[in-house]
Amino acid sequence: MALKPERILRRLVPSGARLTYNPVFKIAVNAADWPVRRFFPEFRALPPNHLRIRVGVRNAVFRNQLNHLISPARFWMFAFANDWCDLDSTIIDIGCGCGRYAASLRDLSMGDLSYRAHYYGVDIDTEMIAWCKDHFDAPRFTFFQATGRSVTYHQGSGSEKPYEIPLPDATADFVFSTSLFTHLLEHDLANYVVEIGRLLRPGGCAVHSFFSLDHLPTSYGGRHTFRFAYGEARVESLRQPEAAVAYRDDYIATLFAQAGLDEVTFLGGEQRTVLARRS
Repeated sequence: MALKPERILRRLVPSGARLTYNPVFKIAVNAADWPVRRFFPEFRALPPNHLRIRVGVRNAVFRNQLNHLISPARFWMFAFANDWCDLDSTIIDIGCGCGRYAASLRDLSMGDLSYRAHYYGVDIDTEMIAWCKDHFDAPRFTFFQATGRSVTYHQGSGSEKPYEIPLPDATADFVFSTSLFTHLLEHDLANYVVEIGRLLRPGGCAVHSFFSLDHLPTSYGGRHTFRFAYGEARVESLRQPEAAVAYRDDYIATLFAQAGLDEVTFLGGEQRTVLARRS
């Protein structure tokens, strides 16, 4: 059977994120973004295009501006409507990237209503954390750089010890991530779930998306194949195993239960979402 062009490209370049560390690629995609910023003022405050590509735009390398704004807004609509959090919730965003979900809360206001609590962002990427620190108000937004190792995200230094988010136990009302688990190998995934359990207050909620081997995404067979077994996971590439990682639902549920969370349920979608609460 002939390989689809997208699958061939995926084998050659397992992750587009890795390209965004190349200086020539950065210049090219940021230059291509300039005309859009010039003629549409609402896009001028967006992060540079290479950072937006790094957090994930699929194939929309040159036309991702609108989705960068809309996707987080849609997420917060569901979060508020389903009582996952509210404007007074202390929130931790693991894998915050260049702050696209933080930006929606920062800019949300109607009369005297706005986000009034504290938002903590965590990411392994030095450049994205630096961008966030320069573009969000410190009284409400704090960003931490995680330690760890990742071939895809050019993170090779850091302690071998499990990373602990530098916050006290029972800090947060809501801990979430979007497409973080799709880039975590087993050791790091288990560590972050332990941290989620540690940081959630009683009554707090955790929401995290991942690639499910039990409910395969529509990209399966093309962009994704998850060909290789890697511990409890299956990965797209052994050269860059963090590029795309998938797990079974029951493994994810077990990790959250072991971390002291209950009411573990799953939501459908292109990526599966695990929802858990601390009673």
